[in-house]
Amino acid sequence: MTAGTDTQALIEKTQDLVERTLKPNARAIDRERRFPAENLRALAGPGLMGLMVPVAHGGLGGSLGDLVRVEEEIGRGCASTAMCFLMHCCGVATIAAKASPEQGERWLRPAARGELLATLAFSERGTGAHFYQPELALQARNGAFLLSGRKSFVTSGSHADLYPVLVQSPAGQGLDIFVVEKAAAGLSFEGAWEGVGMAGNSSIAANFEDVRLTEADRLGAPGSGQELVFGVVAPAFLAGLAAVNAGIALAALDDAVEHAKARRYSAGTSLAEVPAVQRHLADMAVKAESARQLARSAAAAADRGDAAALAMLIEAKIGATRAAQGVTETAMEVGGGLAYSRAVDIERHWRDARAGSVMAPTNDVLAEWLGKVLAGLPLF
Repeated sequence: MTAGTDTQALIEKTQDLVERTLKPNARAIDRERRFPAENLRALAGPGLMGLMVPVAHGGLGGSLGDLVRVEEEIGRGCASTAMCFLMHCCGVATIAAKASPEQGERWLRPAARGELLATLAFSERGTGAHFYQPELALQARNGAFLLSGRKSFVTSGSHADLYPVLVQSPAGQGLDIFVVEKAAAGLSFEGAWEGVGMAGNSSIAANFEDVRLTEADRLGAPGSGQELVFGVVAPAFLAGLAAVNAGIALAALDDAVEHAKARRYSAGTSLAEVPAVQRHLADMAVKAESARQLARSAAAAADRGDAAALAMLIEAKIGATRAAQGVTETAMEVGGGLAYSRAVDIERHWRDARAGSVMAPTNDVLAEWLGKVLAGLPLF
């Protein structure tokens, strides 16, 4: 982040927003499966929607370390909001990495003000977890390009304004990313998000039917898509998702501790005084803190350009998502029968924590990558 921006002050503003707005809205967003528009608007207030937008285009010019710190807090308050915010940050970071001056004014400046919401349209049913190998290709036509096909699991689908789409280059030069605007003729959305957790993130399919694009919509030179995927999108997504899951784990720990302290037996003793419960809380605390430190250290390494950053980012995503699942599972045990109802938020944290391990790249794919990195083998 720039020297003129106080990171700690930004974190404190985020924490305040989480307590005043995001957390109070989280239960209704989950139960109504409602897109967290009000929470995202609240984040625009202190400029957080411009966290990953360069200062030159009105943003905060944040680092991966800043993203992780902010996402940890948002994830602690509302996982649906955290996921939509993460995909916005990944989207604007992707645009910023290759934006021309005109594209910066067209997309980044209003995004920094919270006027445009970004996301990514990368995944396809035919490629599954290997989103970096798209089948969709553009067709050159009369000096422009036509895009037809379908993208799956588009977070903030139908709510976002900017959709960077990963496609095969029409010139056969590898991969390209073109930005499709919500108002584009031929763009439509299909389905409703019925996921177990993160119920508000509207992760649905996007259909493209002869959507007309021009060079003004392309990010960077022809064939630069792969560079953007692995140099920009992957680090931001892996570090950010690890932080979201650290936040979920910390929220579950907080709620389990409060439940254990408040729940009392007829003799007047609390659940927190039971040795088995104390051990559960200790185990949860260790796992939640490990998730937080994995995300922070990986982001710091990536910001430094450390040679070990790739392995650390992979470890962070795997470790934090596993930790979130473990912590929320134990929180359900501490909460007992009450946790299996909607009377407390523990079951929501448990459901929200199920998603991270299967988000592409899935933990299975990442474990294969990590093994190759450790063995000095090429990824592909």
